[in-house]
Amino acid sequence: MVFRDLRVAPSDPIQRAEIAKEAASMRSRYPNLAAIRADPLVAGFHAVSQQVGVHAKTDRCSLEKLLAYAFKRGDLPQINNLVDAYNLVSIRTSCSLGAHDLDKITLPVSLRLLDGSESFTPLGSDQPTETMAGEFGYVDAANRLLCRLDVLQADFSKVTEATGNALVIVEGTTAHGAQLMRQAFADLAEVVTRYCGGAGDVIAWSD
Repeated sequence: MVFRDLRVAPSDPIQRAEIAKEAASMRSRYPNLAAIRADPLVAGFHAVSQQVGVHAKTDRCSLEKLLAYAFKRGDLPQINNLVDAYNLVSIRTSCSLGAHDLDKITLPVSLRLLDGSESFTPLGSDQPTETMAGEFGYVDAANRLLCRLDVLQADFSKVTEATGNALVIVEGTTAHGAQLMRQAFADLAEVVTRYCGGAGDVIAWSD
């Protein structure tokens, strides 16, 4: 989805309360951390990673990490209202979500297998790292990797309070099904515009 005319700012108490409520609901669904890992929706992401040679224990999918955080703390990380919004949708739908500043990337963006030539500087770092041929990721037209697998986003396209327009990627697997994916898109549109303003449009959908 593409969202335009956003107001990115710190999350307000109402948004944080909604996140805490959803985290409590999520915790009631799992007796322990092992149950999170065994969830078919989480396992679906692990299966995809294994197909490209990635070990699930060394590169845990973002969904598992987010659910584990919520399970342990009864909350989610507080970043900003946009990131907090899509993290809320992620634990609610068990989809993997990530956002990128639309004005900092070069369109079009493609999901493809990597060949190792892509540039990638991970979120929170100022040093580029080597990309691994055979893995998958989202790559912009300037051959910059926006997200390695569904595990780690790039630093250059991160969402900040200066972001006005954003590309938000919603990922599922065959375990999710089309109905759940459509629910995730609808929930994302409602939550983001409620907390961040602006308007959102689905620009790409793939079954």
